[in-house]
Amino acid sequence: MAPNLTVAGGSVLLSWLEPATPKAKPGSGDYRLLFSRLEGGSWSEPETVASGDEFFANWADFPSLAASPDGWLLAHWAAKSGSGTYAYDVQLARSADQGASWTRLGTAHSDGTQSEHGFVSLIPEEKQVRAFWLDGRKMTGGGESHESEGDMSLYTALIGEKVGPGELLDPRACECCQTSAAMTAKGPVVVYRDRSEKEVRDISIVRRVDGQWTAPAPVHRDGWTVEGCPVNGPSAAAAGERLAVAWYTSARLSSPQGPRVLLAFSDDSGATFAPPVEIDGSGPLGRVDVVLDENGDALVAWVASEGEKAAIRLRRVARDGRAGEARTVTTTTPARSSGFPRLERSGGTLAVAWVESGETMRVRAATLATSDVPAATLAAPGPESAGKGRTVRPWDGKPGSSAPDYAAVSLDGKEVSLADLRGEPVLVNLWATWCGPCRREMPELAALSRRHAANGLRVVGISVDEAASAGKVRRFVRDRKIPYTILCDGEDRASGVFGVPALPGTFLFDREGVLVWSRVGVIEPGDPDLKAALKKALRTS
Repeated sequence: MAPNLTVAGGSVLLSWLEPATPKAKPGSGDYRLLFSRLEGGSWSEPETVASGDEFFANWADFPSLAASPDGWLLAHWAAKSGSGTYAYDVQLARSADQGASWTRLGTAHSDGTQSEHGFVSLIPEEKQVRAFWLDGRKMTGGGESHESEGDMSLYTALIGEKVGPGELLDPRACECCQTSAAMTAKGPVVVYRDRSEKEVRDISIVRRVDGQWTAPAPVHRDGWTVEGCPVNGPSAAAAGERLAVAWYTSARLSSPQGPRVLLAFSDDSGATFAPPVEIDGSGPLGRVDVVLDENGDALVAWVASEGEKAAIRLRRVARDGRAGEARTVTTTTPARSSGFPRLERSGGTLAVAWVESGETMRVRAATLATSDVPAATLAAPGPESAGKGRTVRPWDGKPGSSAPDYAAVSLDGKEVSLADLRGEPVLVNLWATWCGPCRREMPELAALSRRHAANGLRVVGISVDEAASAGKVRRFVRDRKIPYTILCDGEDRASGVFGVPALPGTFLFDREGVLVWSRVGVIEPGDPDLKAALKKALRTS
């Protein structure tokens, strides 16, 4: 799991995590971090960076390698620091011999709290490597969830033979989205998903100019307001003063387009950005990466939605906003276990890495020439038609469309499908035990289930926790005395089927299986929109 790519000395390095032993159990922390070098079109035999039983292995928070300008390598990975699910540190190791041996440097941070530290970006700077990371030292709760009390912060530090002091860049950032950094002609920049007091989760940038860090500024004001866990960070690439930033947004409440992958260019090292270009407006899952090719075009990788399936695609965008036809690299699944595709360029060679999800998880990699990505000859793609004028449409995630074809297994081992529930109004809620907002809204879901049971309302919660966490889900439901039906989707097919970009996600279907209302984010007690939608859904013919 958790592949990543970087360039060192003109070669592409691929890193990943795998169980340290064949008998290692999922979630045990017994992993090793490996890397391989692309040489002459082939990958070298894997070499070990670190191994042990304290790894925090996560589908979205992946380790990385980086090369300093004078040739030494830095590696980072996540290691558990306490018993809490999300109590982990950013561990560092340095190699002066191209990865043949590694020296531990300790953690990137010195706060010593048992809280979440992760989502790291590494970039070379002078003779050192700069690290950026999300830091939960101000969050209480012992790392039990992403959404403990207190704010997640963005920090940075310079790393050489020793770890330099940390610097605070933003005191409040999104808890669970990747950061991405790039070195421009005017200095380093980092992009990340910000979090305002009003829960706006747009992409921000912080730049180092004349030795000082700027205040956070928006790359673009999407207006995506969601009290949830997007787990969908941005990506940045730079060459000189040219900077490209790609990201996912689902500003459904403030934009008719809904889920999109966007790209914006800057020609002044991130001080200002041109209006964004739409890469995919057909309900993508996001999980973006971007590089610049030899000519300054942006090459964007992302996960496109295909219902219960998905595809990893590439698209070229020229600096004038023209785009090329999307090229499919491979099919995949929308499950979280399929991870984030990674993209890197060395000369005219493009490398792509991804996780092949299934009973046996595999890391895959492919190479192609940058010229194999179709030329940017088309106007940027626009949003698809919303399909107005039809009484009931096939599932598109919008009110008026019929429920998707979906089934999962309940806690008592029975398969339950949405088709089986036709004739009853159904409130479907996607959640996970690790999602703080999900836990916060559960009392309201339980109250709705009890209040409207006599009117036939069926509340169905779909847990997208990994299959290995089934016992944890069962205990969670038992301890909280959850009164409604719980289904287990260990492969997280539900997020792809329902098009949920963040947790929690809730969908209300009427007795005919037609979507009446949906919400990405927390349901508050007495929500007037839900109250009106329930009145409509509970209406008998």
